[in-house]
Amino acid sequence: MGILFARKLHDPTVMVPVAMLFCAFCLAASCIYLLNDIADRNEDQKHPVKCKRPIAAGTLSVGSARVAAVVIAASALALVWFLPTGVRLTPWKLRPGPLVLLAYLGLNLAYTSVLKRVAIADVTCVALGFLIRVASGPKVVGLEVSSWLILCTFFGALFLALAKRRGELLVTDGTGGGRSVLDQYSAQALDTLVGMAGTATVICYSIYTVSAETMAKFHTHDLLYTIPFVFFGLGRYLLLLYRRQRGEDPAAVLFSDKGMLVAIGGWLLTSAIVLSLAH
Repeated sequence: MGILFARKLHDPTVMVPVAMLFCAFCLAASCIYLLNDIADRNEDQKHPVKCKRPIAAGTLSVGSARVAAVVIAASALALVWFLPTGVRLTPWKLRPGPLVLLAYLGLNLAYTSVLKRVAIADVTCVALGFLIRVASGPKVVGLEVSSWLILCTFFGALFLALAKRRGELLVTDGTGGGRSVLDQYSAQALDTLVGMAGTATVICYSIYTVSAETMAKFHTHDLLYTIPFVFFGLGRYLLLLYRRQRGEDPAAVLFSDKGMLVAIGGWLLTSAIVLSLAH
């Protein structure tokens, strides 16, 4: 999002390192997923959907998964080591590429080992992991990102993480289905938290679109016309969560529901039109 609003999509000096960082994070996420599935294999076997995961189902051995995780993590670190950076004269130990990847890996290792069993801390870690991935792109190429946009990203990711927990309670009829942290949540508490995170997302994004910093940067106040698509997308997601019990898999909801595709497509199109006219 930061690269989009910085209007750098056609700049190879920006997009090449961002693309490399994207690949490195994909590898790092794969490593974390393997380690998380190894740690959760006993709980996943009790879940109606997660029991089909390769490690929980026994189709992938724990030893092979561990070896794969190490190889994938090493590949990610090797890729990000040679990442071009827009930050000049930075010592190797302070290079932003390796730093953000190590921060992401460290956060997720803490999540896998301890924090995923602590209510609120678990969803906060998920949101912070998403924020690191989104904010690190502009960081490694020396671009400034609005604080309001960073807050919007954090609360949006927190909204999805909380909605996922609520969806898991719905799917498992409140039993938790093997995920121990769900025993610490209640449906009422999650409903309140989801509403808080969704509201914060809309407010932060709205303030971003009309802030003096944004209007000075893009020479337009018309980004506010993208706000209805953000509200529609969040509202549509909540409808799918509560009426159709589809909140457990955010990726499936975001890219399979026609209403969500309209919200995403409308936001992208309106943003592109506004920015092109302002330019």
